[in-house]
Amino acid sequence: MSLNAGARMMRLQPTLVHQSLYHRNLPVSALSRQLLSLQANTNSYVVTRGFIHKNNASKIQLRAASTSSASQPKTSDASQDPSTSNSSSSKSPPSPELPATISDPMNPPASTRPPPLDLPVRDPSTNVFTYLFRLGKAYTTFYKAGLKAVFTNRRLLRDLPDTPPPGLPSPASSTRGTASQATIASSSALPSSLNKSANPTRSSLLLRARVRHDIARLPLFAVIVLICGEFTPLIVLLFPRLTPYTCRIPRQANVIRRAVESRRASSFQVLRHTEHDALTKVADGHICRSLFLGSTAWDKIGVDVPFAKARAANVVQRIVQDDALLRSGGGVSALVDDEVVLACEERGIDTLDKDVAELRERLAAWIAKSAPGETGDAEARAKEATGKVRGMLLGLDGTI
Repeated sequence: MSLNAGARMMRLQPTLVHQSLYHRNLPVSALSRQLLSLQANTNSYVVTRGFIHKNNASKIQLRAASTSSASQPKTSDASQDPSTSNSSSSKSPPSPELPATISDPMNPPASTRPPPLDLPVRDPSTNVFTYLFRLGKAYTTFYKAGLKAVFTNRRLLRDLPDTPPPGLPSPASSTRGTASQATIASSSALPSSLNKSANPTRSSLLLRARVRHDIARLPLFAVIVLICGEFTPLIVLLFPRLTPYTCRIPRQANVIRRAVESRRASSFQVLRHTEHDALTKVADGHICRSLFLGSTAWDKIGVDVPFAKARAANVVQRIVQDDALLRSGGGVSALVDDEVVLACEERGIDTLDKDVAELRERLAAWIAKSAPGETGDAEARAKEATGKVRGMLLGLDGTI
């Protein structure tokens, strides 16, 4: 019996062939028995379909039939034997690579900070156009890495079990009072009774804040890059705060720091001439100006930034919580150099042209001064820590 004839019989009259071969005890070839098993097996429909539509592919038909019959016992054995199932699953294609998890509870991932910018050094013997081409290529590589880091950080944030993705309500904000009070109450370790979602690590908190900042500025910055192209480094110097954290060049970061410190110095100069009785009224506005929590246009017309009281309360609460996390996580020594600079900037400590070792000492002095006393309940100690942080932001305890 030829292969095509057997397939045609199986397709047209499977019942008649079955009766003629088995009930009449006629001699059956090995190939016919194999075709019968393929027809009876629903998983071998593709092979039978191949017999019907590929009349001239006898070698392919034989190879497909032998593969199907050989693979079927392995499938059944794998379902019964766990060891076989493990060995077969190990040979499956690997799943897509997921972003790395946060291993350091104190420092957020390095991808939340700008990547290194390697600019070419101009050689007098080098052609000007060659130098400009290399310069543009260096900036293109920098911005490409920075934009890629934004999406990497978003995937990291999404995979964290204690932090929701951007745009969703934050567990830390919904339970800000109880979480921060319990955090401040413990200076040696975080309370184990608190839920992890209500009290995430310092690195996850900073990751969430930076991802929200970068995602909000990503659409406009992408338009600037598409329109300006190689002139993007010049445009971002004119509008430095429109850029995500991961795409800020060093010169741009210095422009921002110089503007912040100049505004802070002007605000302190006005604060020194304010009477002590009126200090409470201008305190919130000074904190917002000192930490650049609003546009400088409000300073020119002589009014505080909108919602100054709420903004000042939020930033003070965030600093209080960060101070407690630093004390419980090993202190300033657990931070990398870049995070020391950023932590000082968040607390209104001048960082421009300052050495990292000096900034570490000033940050350690801040953490020591903001620590609450050992007596009292959690609420009283949280209130004490809040008062100390506000006092240092107003310069009442001297310059840190």
